[in-house]
Amino acid sequence: MEISRGVRYGSRTVRFAVLSFGGVVVAAGLVARASAQAPVPAALTREFQAGVDAYRLGKYDEARAHLDKAQAMDPKLPGPHRFLAAVAQAQHRWADCIAETKRALQLNPQSKELPETRKLHADCRAGDGRPAYSSELGEGAAIAVTANVSGATVRIGSLRYGGTPVEPRLIKPGVLEMDIDKQGYKPAHLTVEALPGIVTDVAVELALADAKPTPPVPPSPAKPSR
Repeated sequence: MEISRGVRYGSRTVRFAVLSFGGVVVAAGLVARASAQAPVPAALTREFQAGVDAYRLGKYDEARAHLDKAQAMDPKLPGPHRFLAAVAQAQHRWADCIAETKRALQLNPQSKELPETRKLHADCRAGDGRPAYSSELGEGAAIAVTANVSGATVRIGSLRYGGTPVEPRLIKPGVLEMDIDKQGYKPAHLTVEALPGIVTDVAVELALADAKPTPPVPPSPAKPSR
């Protein structure tokens, strides 16, 4: 039987469909699998539902413990990642929230909760003080690049995107080949997936280039003995 349930995302209530099996209620997004795949284990269902219930009651550490167990049982299910992101937002763990929402979006890009998950991702970026894209992304993507040194040149494919830090720039969703370089540092090459509807953050650590070896100093001539 399908019913509707409300779950809090920060100060907002998000509605989502749930299914009831033998008195155990689980989020529909958790149990949606291809018919060829095995059903969701009962233990995973229990941990996930316990995490959702604890989150709704404001017991965030307890919710995190249950949801961590659920995602460990099957890391490819998006539901636990979405709620781990919501817990992280409530606890102001912004980087964790950003990572978990991105993972949920990767795992189920057709989710009915897609707008809410994207909004949660944007809210957590704002909470972490990261710059937002200047307008609506829709199904476009954006990328922002930071590095441990300023003024490093960022190239994506054959195009130059300026020097670090690069504010969120519109880009086609998909896999990107990036090169970052600066004189005096070893160049870096990265492969990054830019997801539609969000800003993908890329942080780069450039290592100092190997310094040329100093030529050996010849020994001083020995003084003649008297």
